[in-house]
Amino acid sequence: MSFDRILPFDRVLNFRDFGGWETSDGATVTRGKLYRSASFHDATDDDIAKLNAMELRFLVDLRRPEERKHEPSRWESEATRMIFDDEGAGGHALPPHFLALMQSDLTPQSTRDYMVSLYREIPFDPRLIRLYRDWFNELGEGGAGVIHCAAGKDRTGIGCALTLFALGVPEDAIFADYDFTNQAVDLEKRMPRIQARMEERLGRTLDPAALRPMLGVHVDYLRAALDVIEAQHGAVGGYMETVLGVGARERDALRHALTA
Repeated sequence: MSFDRILPFDRVLNFRDFGGWETSDGATVTRGKLYRSASFHDATDDDIAKLNAMELRFLVDLRRPEERKHEPSRWESEATRMIFDDEGAGGHALPPHFLALMQSDLTPQSTRDYMVSLYREIPFDPRLIRLYRDWFNELGEGGAGVIHCAAGKDRTGIGCALTLFALGVPEDAIFADYDFTNQAVDLEKRMPRIQARMEERLGRTLDPAALRPMLGVHVDYLRAALDVIEAQHGAVGGYMETVLGVGARERDALRHALTA
């Protein structure tokens, strides 16, 4: 995995180009078109200037309404179409992963079990389905885009995996792109700050060992998502066509536009 995929920013994490992979038929996914990232709520003025200079045509924000309200993005651009889904927007309800951390029997295993269950739910979340469909529709229109959530690893990770699948990238490379978050973000360095922020919001002390499975990614998580997709639709392609509206014709068009 090449670290030149990572674009350095002051306060925007896990921003990287997930093009460049070779497809099963020997083509290569175009670089400079497909980006993934964590959120932009902490972006500096220099970060925003750099983002604007990239001439990104569209952005899909996968975060829930309460996340967007609690940590609004600092990046606004008339040149970039900002897509999000605030249907059913409420107040400052705690995100599901915060609720999981409030379990009295919180252990590394219980956290890992929660992550696996979360990944089984993400592909069938109606709000995320709408946003994944928006992402693929925008890809079909051309130009460069970025897909992100809060940390840019779970909801974003599944969206990127589906994108690479649509482009004909082999599964081992799809998993490698997903797992690269563990190298792209220095979790051990960030752990104290993340833990302190979570403890303040939850009002309880957290065990770093129990928190760690939630902060990184693990191939078992993505495997769980793909397994449930295949169990319900026979194959990832069946899910993409039936649920996301990305059938063989749409995938061929994407490959024509985004591989060489």
